[in-house]
Amino acid sequence: MSIYVQTLETLFKTLPNIADSEALQQHNQAQAEIMSAYEHLDRAVTRLVVEHV
Repeated sequence: MSIYVQTLETLFKTLPNIADSEALQQHNQAQAEIMSAYEHLDRAVTRLVVEHV
């Protein structure tokens, strides 16, 4: 697996923790945007992995 995909997967694993962090508890819009990015990143990583198999 390429370093690019590994980096994206690391970010993918981190985003839910950021969205659920105490610092963002009062920022619903920011949480929604982070989770939207999470979903987009999930699709992108899946495509990259599938294309390189």
